[in-house]
Amino acid sequence: MLTFDEAWRKSTTQECDCCGNASRRTWTMVDRDARPYAVFFAACYDHGHERETWIDVTFGTWGQGADHHDHVTFGCRFGRVAGSEAPAATAVDAARVAPDDPLFGQKLSRAEALSHPRVKEFWEVVDLIVLHDPLVHQHHYGHAPA
Repeated sequence: MLTFDEAWRKSTTQECDCCGNASRRTWTMVDRDARPYAVFFAACYDHGHERETWIDVTFGTWGQGADHHDHVTFGCRFGRVAGSEAPAATAVDAARVAPDDPLFGQKLSRAEALSHPRVKEFWEVVDLIVLHDPLVHQHHYGHAPA
């Protein structure tokens, strides 16, 4: 079972580089069966009528003494897509705007992500975020998650 570890939760507001509007960001640990499993970073943007969220998810070993050698980061954009009334997630190059840091490990390109053995796990975490993260869910659906 996937859950958020709220003890790790952080958030901030920053100015969007392209339009000057505020972008809201959040990040926290995701646990699987009560054990650290992944970290996600989500940045919510409102470009006029276009709402989107860029999500990065990093898998690997967590805890005291972890050296990040096995970390791998996936990325997606969640928002409007052609041919759909509902927002959807599409894979993108991971952590493009994040500085190089051992925490991210290997930042996967879109093509690498789609063929990676952990891609199914990535989409499971994205589903958790979209459905249950308070900031991301409110941003796209206008109400708190159920």
